[in-house]
Amino acid sequence: MRGKPLFAALLLITALAGQAVAATEVKMAGDARVYGVFFANRNFTGWNEDGTQTEDRLTIWQRLRLRSDFVANENLKFRFGLRVDDQAWGHDYLTAANPQVAIEPYLAYLQFKWPGTDIEVTAGYQPLSVPHTEVFYDSIVLAADDGDQSSAALHLNIPVSENLSVQAAYARLLAANRTYQPTTTQVGDAFDTYQLALPVTVEGFSATPWGLLGVYGKGSDPEDLFANGLRAAGSSLSTSGYPYKDNQNAMWWAGLALTVDAADPFKFFFDGIYGDAAPADRERNRRRGWFLDAGVTYSGFDWMLPGVFGWVASGEDGSIANGSERLPVITPKWGPGTSFLFDCDQEFANNNMGVDPTGTWGLAGSLRDVSFIEALKSRLTVAVIAGTNSVAGLRKAVVATGGVGQYVTMGRNLAQGEWLVGVNFDHSYAITEQLTLTVQTGFATPQGLKTSIWGHRFTQQAENAFMGSVGFLYTF
Repeated sequence: MRGKPLFAALLLITALAGQAVAATEVKMAGDARVYGVFFANRNFTGWNEDGTQTEDRLTIWQRLRLRSDFVANENLKFRFGLRVDDQAWGHDYLTAANPQVAIEPYLAYLQFKWPGTDIEVTAGYQPLSVPHTEVFYDSIVLAADDGDQSSAALHLNIPVSENLSVQAAYARLLAANRTYQPTTTQVGDAFDTYQLALPVTVEGFSATPWGLLGVYGKGSDPEDLFANGLRAAGSSLSTSGYPYKDNQNAMWWAGLALTVDAADPFKFFFDGIYGDAAPADRERNRRRGWFLDAGVTYSGFDWMLPGVFGWVASGEDGSIANGSERLPVITPKWGPGTSFLFDCDQEFANNNMGVDPTGTWGLAGSLRDVSFIEALKSRLTVAVIAGTNSVAGLRKAVVATGGVGQYVTMGRNLAQGEWLVGVNFDHSYAITEQLTLTVQTGFATPQGLKTSIWGHRFTQQAENAFMGSVGFLYTF
């Protein structure tokens, strides 16, 4: 039964391809991944975030992505993507004779150039992120994660010259009630964003200043999908059932992504971001802060790409009555050197520590694409991360939000005096041109965990974390 939705989708694509006019070209591509993950003390405790469940250390996962491009010509095309998302063997749709629907669309957008111009329009469910330098994978504010975190959006790319373009986008990230409200009392139930970026590229240098404006209805996120990234701990003190006083709240971000390669083979990267969420609401509901990162890579070796990275971010002060002092984020996917401390560009999912980089500072070094043997590439990354959050601020946040793991989590949100060391050593062997065997290992150790924040139960349980994963990656 579980194969019927996928079979039906493939029949639909085949039918569409067969009915396409002769001038339309249909291209398909995708990937399949099957992998096992051994993870001991994922949250440094062997429990889930709030300490109510015990982990299973070995899980086998698989996923599928299929992308189809319907290309009329170089100026008009449509992309349709289907996925069978990462799921564990023996669970959900991967159980014996399970009838659950597994397949879902994750891309569906039209892309064309306005006739007689070079203006490119992209409309539909598409990858949408704010600019961030490539060395940190994706944005810490709003990321697309290589298409896995799509948004319903309209995007315009308007070339002004060969060195400058204007990029503008509108996206509706949430619409809790679609067309009609559940009652006759109007409540803001949508989360809309408006984005502007001005990429400038000259020889040896590129810079992209950007801005993002959000309008967040106080009833737009009933499932609290974005709560921990956008809200302050003080919002939990609301007795009205909504986190905000105002029906709609403005949220804004401004940033700069800068890349310099004039000193080739050295390449330099820098990002600076400031954000402010709900500035006109009650002070306890406001969240505002900043984030800076920088890195340098050296491409002078043909057998290795070394890099050094650093970052620093604002942290919570000692009060929750004045809101949060951390950068507000929507869908972050950020990490230096593919460090397994962060959820970023790992080849497999479910094998990273998921540390929150807001409210921290840190340093990382990586040796990427290390290759002494044909078809074998390795990656070694070491990262040290420490907290910039006030101990008192995190302690009050734990109390206000109902306990550890509700808003902040031990080992993922770090206070001043708390720090982590993470090491991962990863390998990919090309069995064929399209099939890769990947092995990843990771180790993380916590230091200075504060009993006054997390309590004796959590800190006494804390131990080092170990991860090992192995699997196959097939691209087609």
